[in-house]
Amino acid sequence: MRCWLPALVALVLAGCAAKPAVESVPPPRTYAHGIGGGTFLIGGSFAPGRSPDGNSVILYGSEGSIVVDTGRHADHLTAIQQGLSGLGFPLVAIVNTHWHLDHVSGNPALKAAHPEVRVYGTSAIDGALAGFLATSAEASRRALADGTLPVAARAEVEGDLATIARGAELRPDVIVDESRDMTIAGRPLSLRVAHHAVTTRDLWIYDAAEKRAIVGDLVTVPVPFLDTACPEGWLKALDEVAASGAEQIVPGHGALMDVASFNRWRSAFVDFIACAKGTGALEGCSAGWLAGAATWIGNDTARAKAMADYYGELVRSGKLDGYCKA
Repeated sequence: MRCWLPALVALVLAGCAAKPAVESVPPPRTYAHGIGGGTFLIGGSFAPGRSPDGNSVILYGSEGSIVVDTGRHADHLTAIQQGLSGLGFPLVAIVNTHWHLDHVSGNPALKAAHPEVRVYGTSAIDGALAGFLATSAEASRRALADGTLPVAARAEVEGDLATIARGAELRPDVIVDESRDMTIAGRPLSLRVAHHAVTTRDLWIYDAAEKRAIVGDLVTVPVPFLDTACPEGWLKALDEVAASGAEQIVPGHGALMDVASFNRWRSAFVDFIACAKGTGALEGCSAGWLAGAATWIGNDTARAKAMADYYGELVRSGKLDGYCKA
C-alpha cells in the first residue's frame, strides 16, 4: 500500500481478505529512541488497511538538527516534532532519500514551522510530479468520483492528493544528483546517490563517524517496494551499501539491521528478483521471499504474500523496464 492507486486498492482488498491473520500482528507503533552518535530513530508504521509511513531519523550536529525523511501521516509528523523539541536544537535541514509520499509528505509542515530549514534531495521528484504522481492523481480522482475505490482507501487517497497538489513544496532547495561529502548542521556526512534503483535517483547517507548507513527504501519490510523501481539498479545500490563499511543499516521501513541481518535481507532480495525474472511459477517467488525474510515478516504473512505476489508480477511482466532507462 503505497502512494499510487493500483497497489493501494489491491492491498486494501488483500488486507480485508486476510483479516483473521491480522489479529496476530502487533499493533503499529511510532517510536523514537536514540541509536547512538547524536542520532534518533522515529520508526514508521504500516497498519493493515492504511498506507505506510517510512522511518525518519533525526541527527544532531553542532549547528542544529537534521531530519531524514518526514513520513506521511499526522501522527508520524507529531512524533518527529516531539523528537525535535526534546533536545531543543533548531531544525536546519531535511534530507529526503526519495520522493515517495511516505517519505516526503511531512516536508511542508516542517518547513512552515521552521522557515530557515533547507531541504536536500535529488531532482527525481520533478519527473515524478510531471509523470508518475500526476498520472496517479488523475486515476485517484476518477476512482473517487465513480465510486470504484474501496471505502477503506478513500481517506488515504484524499490525503495523498492533497500532498501532490502541494508538489512545489516537496522540491529540494539543495539538489544532490551525484554522490558527494557535505557538512550539514555542522555534521560531516557522505550523501550517496543510487541511479535507477527504487526511483530514478535515490539518496542514502553514510555516517562514517558512526559506521552507519541510512538507506531509505533500498531496504524495506515486509517486502521490497518495487512500484517505481529498476531491479538491476537496486541490486547495484545494495552492493554499494555492502561495500561502504557500514556496521549498522537504517532501513526505510523496519527495524535497525546489523551487517549479518542486512546480508540476509539482501540475499532474499537477490533471490526474489532472480526468481521473478525467471520462468517458474510466481508463487514460488513469493514463497521464497516469505522464507528468506521470515525474520522481519513475523506473523504478517498474509499481507506479505499478497504484496510479494503483486511485485513479482510487476517484475515478470516487464512493467518496470522503463524505470531502468536513462
